[in-house]
Amino acid sequence: MKYYILFLLVGGLFLQGCKTSFRISVKEPAVVKIPENATRFGVINNVDSENSPEKKIAGVIMGTEQINGNVEAAKRAVDGALRALENSSNLKGQSLPELSEIRDVNGVIEWEKLKEIAKEKELDGFIELTQMESVAPVGGSVLANASGQNNMRLEGTMFVNYYLVDGEQKYERYKVYHVYNIPTSGTNSVVGILNDVRRKREYYEALGFQLGYKSAALIYPNWVWVHRKYYTKGNSVLKRAKPMIQKGNWDIAEEQLTMGLSERSDRIRGRVLYNLALVKEGQGQIDEAIKYAKEASLECGNKLANDYLVILRERKWQMEQLGG
Repeated sequence: MKYYILFLLVGGLFLQGCKTSFRISVKEPAVVKIPENATRFGVINNVDSENSPEKKIAGVIMGTEQINGNVEAAKRAVDGALRALENSSNLKGQSLPELSEIRDVNGVIEWEKLKEIAKEKELDGFIELTQMESVAPVGGSVLANASGQNNMRLEGTMFVNYYLVDGEQKYERYKVYHVYNIPTSGTNSVVGILNDVRRKREYYEALGFQLGYKSAALIYPNWVWVHRKYYTKGNSVLKRAKPMIQKGNWDIAEEQLTMGLSERSDRIRGRVLYNLALVKEGQGQIDEAIKYAKEASLECGNKLANDYLVILRERKWQMEQLGG
């Protein structure tokens, strides 16, 4: 019995030594598939109190004007969208004034109007912020303080349209989401309430910036950090591909691993297929990653591929939901 237990322990250590876990940056494909030659965009803020009616964050002190948090957020969303375009590898953006007249009385896009603006501003397309929704608890910071809470939750959703003048292409009603937990003063004194109101407005603006950033980021690939396992041993192909995977040299790693697809051993071929799935995820090709992981699981009985399939399908579902 002692030798049997020892065998299991050694075997387990050996199997663990065949794979490793590390943090990699994988390419998140663009949700909105725009043509590569479209690189210059005008950002239009068409959010107003009518299409985005929400509870007011506060009455302006010593006056009667009321502030719509959604409208305030949308103003900063333009800055967020411009920052996202700036951070892309090849896109550029500029802010445009409100252009509600881009639709006729029936809501149909006035393409000739858009083409005229695009020609004047040297643009390929437009990003239109159309609607903003936010959710904050009833009673706001006053109720939060009275109930002993030290923060309140602020959620925001923005709806966005994308227009390309070449070919009159449109991508409508995409949505992005962000949430903040706003710290509160913990007191219902006049000073505390005023500070909470000011802070809440600042968070609405920060929320708008994040939503604007996410809106523009939908039209180009993004890189995200994830934790993944991969195989490092089994045959020479897996060993040679190891440093390529570690450094994110996906194309070279793919070339290395495809040489191992003719492997006769199901165990080794399953590892090669699994690693290929990882490479495809790193390249941003989720469907291809799912295909390889599925082959590793069904054809070769690779158990690690089963868990990986769940992760990949969840990622694909999330991207599809984001695309609305």
